[in-house]
Amino acid sequence: MKISEKHLLLILIIILSIVTGATVSNAQISIRPDALKFYSHCIGNAKDRNGVFFLDRGTMYRCRDDIAVSYFNYLGRVRVQDKRVIEPNGVFIYRYIAGVGKCWNMIEDQTGASVSIYGCDIYVEM
Repeated sequence: MKISEKHLLLILIIILSIVTGATVSNAQISIRPDALKFYSHCIGNAKDRNGVFFLDRGTMYRCRDDIAVSYFNYLGRVRVQDKRVIEPNGVFIYRYIAGVGKCWNMIEDQTGASVSIYGCDIYVEM
């Protein structure tokens, strides 16, 4: 039995909505299969490395390392605009994940020293 790409995509969306506790309509992520791959890898990395934070109105999944670098670079390839933000703990380049979060590269720490630390934050509302 062969599963078509559309059916596989639908199965992935349903699985992601069950795993993350979000409904398909609330997830508002890109339905491209490559986007779902990065999304699910990030959530899996967050669960494996204690990067799950329970907030008042939902859950935040924070992935790091190679998974975050890959997601950040993917967002660049699909032409998500960079936003440079200066925060108390450093300078960041943000690339937003439509409706669910952002990936970031910290390019300077709070002392002004050059660094390159990647992460992605995915928010799932209750």
